[in-house]
Amino acid sequence: MLDDREGTRAAPRRREATDLYATVLEVVKRYHGAARITRVSYGAGMPVDRLRNFVERLVALGLLKSEEIDGRPAYDITPRGQEFLATYWKMRAYIEVLESNPDGRASRRRV
Repeated sequence: MLDDREGTRAAPRRREATDLYATVLEVVKRYHGAARITRVSYGAGMPVDRLRNFVERLVALGLLKSEEIDGRPAYDITPRGQEFLATYWKMRAYIEVLESNPDGRASRRRV
């Protein structure tokens, strides 16, 4: 992404924990109940050891469920996880509006 005023590249937005949880849920959702940890790792752009903590948290919160397929865990999104994603995307849309200036340019100021 380019900064219009200076023609330089703007730094990408740092992913917050909620962004990471939503990303993991979206990747798991793509595999329809057969998401293995390595595939989720690649899809979410996270190392497996870090991802395991996120997945364990999502399972504990009831947003993901785990089952054994061929002796290895596979993950699927739960209805509660679907609800989380729907709410997350609505909130992201509101945040984008709030972070933009009236002239349509994104604000760089973090609160």
